[in-house]
Amino acid sequence: MKIRYTKKKVRTNILFSFLFVIYALYKSVYLTIKSESIKWIGFILLVIAIIWFLKSILKSTNYCMVLENGILKEATVFGKKIALKDITYIRKTKEQYILKTADKELVVYIKQVEEESLKNLDNVLANLDLPAEKNPFSVS
Repeated sequence: MKIRYTKKKVRTNILFSFLFVIYALYKSVYLTIKSESIKWIGFILLVIAIIWFLKSILKSTNYCMVLENGILKEATVFGKKIALKDITYIRKTKEQYILKTADKELVVYIKQVEEESLKNLDNVLANLDLPAEKNPFSVS
């Protein structure tokens, strides 16, 4: 099961990263031409802006988290992994789910996750073998 980012979050990220690229282009190219000396800070900003823009584009096609073979993994370079069978406690707030094991903690931000994916995650968490006081999703 793949847990997707919300379309609003993806679009906002792409928009702001695109605006940052435009600003960095202005700082690097226009000011360098105007002053006839190289403005290195502008080029450094441009590289950072392009990296952020590419990362935003990749987020639009990739997933927030992936659930495979009983393991929930963040879809980032150094993402955390939690085996569903190792979860000992789940805390649900208005903004996030906190999944705890004996030595790890994984936070799922509700506003970043697509609604359909969140419903699927809720169903998976409801089926975990945890006491009702440790699992707000369990059906007693």
